[in-house]
Amino acid sequence: MDESIETTRGSLPQERAGGRFSAPAGLRDLVSRLLDWLKRRAGVDLETVSTATTMRNVVDTDALADRTPPDWDVRYDMVTYGRGTLTDVLIFHHGPTRQELVVMPERNTEPEGETSFYHTDRVRGARHLLSIGADSLVAALGYILDRIGRFEQLFAGRGTDLPSGYTSVSDL
Repeated sequence: MDESIETTRGSLPQERAGGRFSAPAGLRDLVSRLLDWLKRRAGVDLETVSTATTMRNVVDTDALADRTPPDWDVRYDMVTYGRGTLTDVLIFHHGPTRQELVVMPERNTEPEGETSFYHTDRVRGARHLLSIGADSLVAALGYILDRIGRFEQLFAGRGTDLPSGYTSVSDL
């Protein structure tokens, strides 16, 4: 144990004036290219930005939560829509079973129009398009609120059939 231990030093970055260390040349090049790109993007003006109505603009999740059973949460989420654009969806989450009903607009910027339903199983990590739909958001929300007890039974393993049927405004 009386052996001497020789300390070695790795190569340290060279010091610049002012006592700061310089970054490796590759990092300086990357930062330079990033700054150039940001300067080119800064020329984009706000007239080129468009707005869109989303689920968050038209659905009050607190009001919906008041109409759902205690084990259910109502929330928003963002999902990929079409060729990589994002859209808001509405999620009815059943806490005990970690199952979700996802309400997604058929057209990204028309949340009050035709709607598709998805079932998400958070335990298995799977999402499936259901064979039901609605011709409006009002019909979709009415469908879920009318049948939420049946979905709960299905998710808990006490039911076998998915509440199905295409709903239209005339069905409400």
